[in-house]
Amino acid sequence: MKILIVDDSALLRSILKQVLQSYADVTVLYEATNGRQAVEMNRTHNLNLIIMDITMPIMDGFEATEIIMKEKPAPVLILSNDVDSAASFRALNLGALEVMKKPELDEFNNPAFYRDFITKLKALASVDSPEQYSSPESDTPAMDGNNRFQMIVLGASTGGPKAISKLLKPIPKNFPLGIIIVQHLETGFDESFTQWLDGETPLSVRIAHDSDFPGPGEVVIAPAGKHLVFNQKKLHLDDGPKILNQKPSVDKLFISAAQQFESQLIGILLTGMGTDGAEGCVAIKSRGGYTIVQDQASSTIFGMPRAAIERKGATRVLPLESIAEFILRLTGQE
Repeated sequence: MKILIVDDSALLRSILKQVLQSYADVTVLYEATNGRQAVEMNRTHNLNLIIMDITMPIMDGFEATEIIMKEKPAPVLILSNDVDSAASFRALNLGALEVMKKPELDEFNNPAFYRDFITKLKALASVDSPEQYSSPESDTPAMDGNNRFQMIVLGASTGGPKAISKLLKPIPKNFPLGIIIVQHLETGFDESFTQWLDGETPLSVRIAHDSDFPGPGEVVIAPAGKHLVFNQKKLHLDDGPKILNQKPSVDKLFISAAQQFESQLIGILLTGMGTDGAEGCVAIKSRGGYTIVQDQASSTIFGMPRAAIERKGATRVLPLESIAEFILRLTGQE
């Protein structure tokens, strides 16, 4: 595994090298102090992952990412200090796979953070090549003019922001349903993700609040560090413990929504590490709802979708670029 660390901070580069060198499958580590060097090194090396800072001299991370994606695409992980602005997600539009908050130095002394950080880096740098999964046999429910669906719930993790943006862009602002999203995000990134996504889609996007209920054409995002659950026909913020090491939990939203809407619910599970959302998809299907799971080829990380498929929680498996059109058909918009 060949990884390039691009940052003008010698201290951070040194710490990241120490962290990564403790893993045998990280065979080569390269360093660059600015975006121009990163572009040159990408031209001459076949890299599994580029860890890219944004603010650097000579050439910033945005320009470097754009050039890399045009010349010789490679997986780019952006480490950003700018958690309060939608600009931190700009690199996703330029081709980066993921945006993470730049770690504080003392966070590497936390075993849980250290483990999760390494797991994410290794996942982004690895080619996931399990057996291909075909879509389960399932007809699109017939629409008789009275749309049976009332709500959409969506879950995603690693690679999710970019996937969610691509999915929602073709959805018109007069879409008849509300959409509730759990995207695994670090604290501080939920507001900037929401601002960025609001500018990427015709729909209205905001952070969910207690006693919320999204109306037609509205998208609500679970706040970082809080579960989002249905109770008595309203969304509520839940400060309970992590589930599968996640908070917010896709499973928790999906299961509570399945109990609320039963056959009138559409669940969508996109790219991500781990298994969060798999049991939620099973719950939606078991109550007569409809689940759409992203396929392997279009997933950044196939962990969550694969788990849902293996547990028989997927009504339909589709490439990301086909999901929006399929949703419009399900809801009688085409």
